[in-house]
Amino acid sequence: MDNQQINQNQPLDPTQVNAPSLYRTVCPKCGQNDFKIIGTKGAKGKGIAMGMALGAVGNLIAASKNEKDMDLKPIQYQCNSCKKKFEAMPLKAEPDEILEQPCTINFKRHSSFVGMAVSQSVFLNGVKVGTVNNKQTITFQTYTKHNIVFVTDQYGIAFKGHYTFEAQSGGTENIDFKRKFL
Repeated sequence: MDNQQINQNQPLDPTQVNAPSLYRTVCPKCGQNDFKIIGTKGAKGKGIAMGMALGAVGNLIAASKNEKDMDLKPIQYQCNSCKKKFEAMPLKAEPDEILEQPCTINFKRHSSFVGMAVSQSVFLNGVKVGTVNNKQTITFQTYTKHNIVFVTDQYGIAFKGHYTFEAQSGGTENIDFKRKFL
């Protein structure tokens, strides 16, 4: 949202809210809304190239670039029904999916020895909302009712699994992450 003040007594105008959504994202082949998140476009190739060329130093370089990279990029998915891989940008949430008040999300990355020196990207409904380091918590908000949170490594490759929830207007959602969602 563009840092606008919301009058508690007036209904929220959905056209004034930046509310990305994956709720109506479907496989172009079979039309199903059941998919695995692979990561950002080109992430696997970038990860392999940097790892082979620079090793551990490459991971740290990629992690520092990752923290500054907030561009909206297509996300790659694989349909769980027909196994087709496809790319999609987040959709704008439909008016019936917009909350009257934002839901606050507290995302906590638990301590992990594996990858402790690199930041990981947190995505909400296909949009990068920030990076999180080892043992760090970040807070962000959503105006979208149906939400998907997933995490990628420094290259943009999604970790296995994602967290889905239905946000409550004015509510709070706490998410714990340690390689897999807890």
